[in-house]
Amino acid sequence: MEELRFDGQVALITGVSTFGLGLAYATQLAERGCAIAVNDLGRDWAGGTSEPGTAEAVRTITDGGGTAVGVSGDVVSDADDIVHRTLDSFGRLDIVINNAGAGGDFDTLVDVHLRGAHRITEAAWPHLAETGAGRILNISSNGSFGAPAMPGYAAAKGGILSLTRTQAILGRRDGIRSNAILPAAWTRSTAGIDNTEFAEFMRTHFPARAVAAFAAYLLHTETVVSGESFTVGGGLVSRVVQAETQGALSGDHNPEAWSTLIDDVMADSSMTVSTSMWSQLDAFVGRMGENVRADWETARIQPDTDAKVAS
Repeated sequence: MEELRFDGQVALITGVSTFGLGLAYATQLAERGCAIAVNDLGRDWAGGTSEPGTAEAVRTITDGGGTAVGVSGDVVSDADDIVHRTLDSFGRLDIVINNAGAGGDFDTLVDVHLRGAHRITEAAWPHLAETGAGRILNISSNGSFGAPAMPGYAAAKGGILSLTRTQAILGRRDGIRSNAILPAAWTRSTAGIDNTEFAEFMRTHFPARAVAAFAAYLLHTETVVSGESFTVGGGLVSRVVQAETQGALSGDHNPEAWSTLIDDVMADSSMTVSTSMWSQLDAFVGRMGENVRADWETARIQPDTDAKVAS
């Protein structure tokens, strides 16, 4: 099998410190010829601040024979500057990995994980479009399934999944593809969990490089997958979807009617997977009565895939 190379390309990766997935993504791509701009602000998972790890990350990459620069800054307030400095260094931008993360209160978590991913991508968008084959990788988490005691983290990581699908739709015209991963790996965040057995389990079975390998696959120009999300860890990859059951239809618009229908609503033997709000509505109406479906064919709004990324 021919090696997947990234020669001549440039990647901007946020949240790259001295240990963890950000550095794994960076070294994986650098080993395959990609020039790397690494970003870090120095926020830790306890909500505090520390010295940005960009300088050491750059040393690690260059010592391995790669090309890298550091572009420290806040992914929300400094997004334009981070992208501009990347362009000043390398003259182009092909890949964005939105990996930045931090602990803190609800607002901080949503800012760093979700708003940061949007702001960096928004600033990078015209340059990704210019290449005709821009690639975006957003980092979500299994916390999106529900994270006890961390509602801000769960909300932000859940939002990443919807953001990714929307970016993929908006990117079709310009050849931009966007995907998300929910990684399981030995990182700064998992290392901070106070449980020796769990730490050893993660260290043994979930190396960061296993996640980085699939990330690199998604980011390659020959990969056509877009708008998808995947759980990734230890060599296992699974597709993550938002799905609907077949549901139940009632002509009795009173609360009492649903007492006898709720089991049909909950039955998961048949699922519909939609890729946008319009495909969801189309499938939903398709499960209603013939008269409703006929009217829908007349009233249907065609999605505008040429829309720009909105703030």
